[in-house]
Amino acid sequence: MNHLCRAILLLLIGELATGCITTSPEQQAKRNEERCEARGYKPTTDEFKDCVVRIESERTQRMETNRRDMMEKPGGPGTPRGY
Repeated sequence: MNHLCRAILLLLIGELATGCITTSPEQQAKRNEERCEARGYKPTTDEFKDCVVRIESERTQRMETNRRDMMEKPGGPGTPRGY
């Protein structure tokens, strides 16, 4: 398998693992709101809005950390193979 195919395959597997492909922004926003409601925040309050922003920020940070980890692994996309 050539390097490009391998890189694309790893990228797709990573996206599937994080749910990026199967979750639309609207679905994610709804999920965030449901999580805040489950934590006891009332919709339409400032605390609820802060909760939604905090959850989205945490998600973005996790995704970035996962992306960086994947790029730093030996043999990951962008790593020279020595040939």
